[in-house]
Amino acid sequence: MKPSRPIAAALLATLAALPVLAQAQASGVHRTDLQRETLSVPGREVVQVLVALDPGVVAANHHHHGEEIIYVTEGALEYRLEGRAPVTLKQGDVLFIPYGVNHEVVNVSSGRSAELATYVVEKGKPLVVPASSPTTAFDSAEDMPRLNLKFADETPLKPTLFDSATAWEDEP
Repeated sequence: MKPSRPIAAALLATLAALPVLAQAQASGVHRTDLQRETLSVPGREVVQVLVALDPGVVAANHHHHGEEIIYVTEGALEYRLEGRAPVTLKQGDVLFIPYGVNHEVVNVSSGRSAELATYVVEKGKPLVVPASSPTTAFDSAEDMPRLNLKFADETPLKPTLFDSATAWEDEP
């Protein structure tokens, strides 16, 4: 095989991915998959994702096959959990979402808002499950764009510094 063929194939693959990347950026959500690890509890895993939302963006009504622990790292996010009053969290605030509870979130600040989402979920099941009834109180806000969420179980995680056995060792 000539050396130019693998290079040409890589270039074509990169060019083919550009429209997908542009669409993902235009959606208003910016995800950074941090880690996915099997837990000592049989059949469970932990997944961590840093999720940023552009102003006014609504993440669609959904639930998870496990618990979600949220830490807001930037801005202000309003969460609507099924059966509860809406709650607005600001940088440094936390929220626990129980197994299977439908919820959605909107960025209510004038700039980007972000959360560190930690999921303790059933291994082998989809991380995000669209709600059977996607309508909520946010439906009255017609000017807010809605997102179709895509989580780590649909996209392979990239290696991180935590994948290295030496990542926690002190430098000399």
